[in-house]
Amino acid sequence: MSEQDWTLLPAVTVRSAGFAWELVRSLAYPRAAAAAAEVVRLERRALDLLAEAPAHRAPAENPAENPAEGPARRAPAEAPARRASAEDPRPARSAVGGDARSARGTGSGRLPRGLRSRLRDLRPLPGGTPAPAGWLAAWNEVTGSLEDARLALAGTTAADAALARAAVAGIAADERFLDALVRSAPGLYRDLRRGVAKGGRLRRLVGSVLQGLCATCCFGPLGHGRVEPAAAGGHTWSGHRERPRRVAYPADWVGESLQRRVLADPVLVAGLVPRRRTWTGAVPDAVPDAAPFVALCDGSRTLAEIAAESGTELEQAAAALAVAVRRGLLTHDLCPPATVADPLSWLRERLPAETPRPDAHRRDVPRSDVPRSDALRSDAHRPDAPRSEAPRPDAPRPDAHRSGGDLSVGRRVREITELLAQYPAASPDVKLALQRRVETLAGSGRAHDDRPGDDRVVVHEAAAGTLRVTVGEGLTADLEGRVPQVLDLLAADAELTRQRTNRLLAGRLGAGTFGLAEVLGAAGGLEIRHGDRFAERIAAIVRAAPPGAATVDLAGLLDDPEPPAAPVLCSADVMVAAPSLEAYEPGLTPLILGDLHDVALLTPWALQFHPDGAALVAERDAAIVRALGGHTALNVISRRATGRPPLEFPGPVLELGGVTADGGRRRIGLDELYVHSDGHRAVLRAKGVDGPLLLHNGEHDDTALHTALALPRVRRPDLRHLSRVPRLTWDNVVISRRAWRVGRASFEALGQAVGDRELLVAMARLRETHDLPVTFFAASPRERRPIHVDTRSPALVEGLGRLAATAERLTLTETLPGPEECWLRDGGLRFAAELRCVYLRPAGGSPASRPKPETADTCSPASRPKPEVTDTCSPAPATRSRAAARYPGPADVRADSCSRVADPVAPGARAAHPYPWQGDCR
Repeated sequence: MSEQDWTLLPAVTVRSAGFAWELVRSLAYPRAAAAAAEVVRLERRALDLLAEAPAHRAPAENPAENPAEGPARRAPAEAPARRASAEDPRPARSAVGGDARSARGTGSGRLPRGLRSRLRDLRPLPGGTPAPAGWLAAWNEVTGSLEDARLALAGTTAADAALARAAVAGIAADERFLDALVRSAPGLYRDLRRGVAKGGRLRRLVGSVLQGLCATCCFGPLGHGRVEPAAAGGHTWSGHRERPRRVAYPADWVGESLQRRVLADPVLVAGLVPRRRTWTGAVPDAVPDAAPFVALCDGSRTLAEIAAESGTELEQAAAALAVAVRRGLLTHDLCPPATVADPLSWLRERLPAETPRPDAHRRDVPRSDVPRSDALRSDAHRPDAPRSEAPRPDAPRPDAHRSGGDLSVGRRVREITELLAQYPAASPDVKLALQRRVETLAGSGRAHDDRPGDDRVVVHEAAAGTLRVTVGEGLTADLEGRVPQVLDLLAADAELTRQRTNRLLAGRLGAGTFGLAEVLGAAGGLEIRHGDRFAERIAAIVRAAPPGAATVDLAGLLDDPEPPAAPVLCSADVMVAAPSLEAYEPGLTPLILGDLHDVALLTPWALQFHPDGAALVAERDAAIVRALGGHTALNVISRRATGRPPLEFPGPVLELGGVTADGGRRRIGLDELYVHSDGHRAVLRAKGVDGPLLLHNGEHDDTALHTALALPRVRRPDLRHLSRVPRLTWDNVVISRRAWRVGRASFEALGQAVGDRELLVAMARLRETHDLPVTFFAASPRERRPIHVDTRSPALVEGLGRLAATAERLTLTETLPGPEECWLRDGGLRFAAELRCVYLRPAGGSPASRPKPETADTCSPASRPKPEVTDTCSPAPATRSRAAARYPGPADVRADSCSRVADPVAPGARAAHPYPWQGDCR
């Protein structure tokens, strides 16, 4: 392998939808949509004839009275819409350009009102109408066909609506759908079971949930694959209903609530062993009047010993610990690491077998006086209780509104663990009851209402699937050959973005050495300066393409990119558009690049059911170390926020919000990090670490600070300034799907439509105006996920109208691969599936040279202390800014009253730091 080659890890994660395309397509009105498209086509022909109608020889009083020049020529989507009754099959008034206007024929005088009405509504004219015979015959032929099409639309809409209603009813009663609903949206499930959602509301609920279940690869069980260049491609699968193993985990907020209870338990808190994480040195202002206490939190003493040694009352020390933990400055030995897959089991293993009931005045209550939690557990929640004994969601329960304040932390944890063991196999109704009990035990802070919120997920599930994929010779050739050529272009663009943003940050700081906490404040409001060469070149190629081109092949049209100066770690979600993997032809079969991630997403979570999961993670880490070469990546461990553990890769860690599970890792505190800037380049360094650091974990939102100091972050080129983008390919590799950017005004007719017929006609007009496909994804900048839209389904079209109201413009993207091109099939059912591939690339050149200390120091020794390697847990000199609670968080630092850097640092200004850049002088 040459120095600049990409490495494709042999282990592949296979993600699938879990619900078949056929389910969401059952909501479509295929015959009615075809009739609506015919209505719109005939409307257009009639409007063209109306525009060509011969004008009266006398000058019109108003240009609008001339059908050839008036508003009737306007496109239907641009004209004001008329709200018609559900029984009126006529087109909306927009079809003829707004209000009725007088039209003049070949004779003198004004047309009678009845003729004007027929022209306005695009209806046939009687034989005596004063118009040329040829024009009149053509008009009557087209409008006659239009009336027939309207009648056909009315009939097919009624027939298709009956089938769709039956499909909605069947889906709403399907056990698998209800299971997915109660897990992802408990509030919606509750509305459904109580009968609140009926008729149109039920259709909207089923449509909004089902499109996500069928069109995105997020809800299926975990599958695995292997790159086998010498083998034939293919897969084995026992079907979508086979899930050998399912595991339930509590939501992140449940663990946080239990941690607050641990800190409030007078028996447990005395034995906690606290240590520092965000800051490795003492932070005098972290907890008022508690500097000695914080300094003693080195991970070797219990809180009771720290309180005695510092002369602090235990109650005061416990309060100080709770504040410091909440602010992210301290952690303790009963706080689960953020990177473990099952934090609840981790905590249960470390809690005492029996926890005595708290006593407000005594701490020496014998443990033997406490009854076992098994004797106090309700029979309704026994692990061996029959499912019929489980409480119904609408049945009154004695503990329904009880916070469980008389229960010890140990009992709460044990009971939640037992409930989670029952959860995967439980029915949806029982799952809702189990969620309520888990919330009650954890303590939601809403004692008056034990119901989970609509968006408040209580329990997450992970499922093992039976899908095993062999990435054979043909597909491997493209994954190792053509895909890296595309990644080269994206990596070069990411490196340019990193360098430009780094230069921008250095210019904001000026020359000097600054603590990272201060840089957080100084970088507030700083925007990422993206590399625009790649995007500008693509935009020029698109503009030069023939009008209406659906595909543009970029191969051979772009210059070879410059290799990035830093390593690149990324993952690509790849989709194969073929009826089967065996039918894949290298260089010919479309290979679609889906989401791109600037991180190696071969994680312990994704491999938790793989028999060789630990070995694959070790193989991944070894490959990452090789790719990093002489560079050091600093892993930022964030808090759990999505139900899945944050990422942790080889190298030192910065614990900001989360705690590493590897006690042997080199932990670097925020107070040990500093940025050296010469006004043109900013470099991140740390005390006791040889060489510069590059931030890495790929979980933070795009911020200028993280982009400037991190490994290159692979992103797609920004083409938002183009209203239409054809499909961009590199040979058979699809870099970008076809996309349209449509303003809100174009969707207004969807919101004004009354009934399914008007909705389908309005959608057909929108498709005609913008040349849209039958199905697509619609994304709003205000929503986290795009939605799938089938233009033949009124339920999904209604969702499109609601989404359009959230932003000035929507981005519409073609559905590729579509159902017909899906290789994952279970009988006649087709499923979306993607292969998550991890790519690693070493730096294009040697790592940046590390500056050596000057032999003769001309700077004042007092102004720049000499670096020394010390215990990272020992007290350090006070810094001028406190750590933010999360990273990166300029807003948090600016809001901190102790932060000295709220505005940009003036050029030449310097921050006091105990370990400044070598050779730098004041």
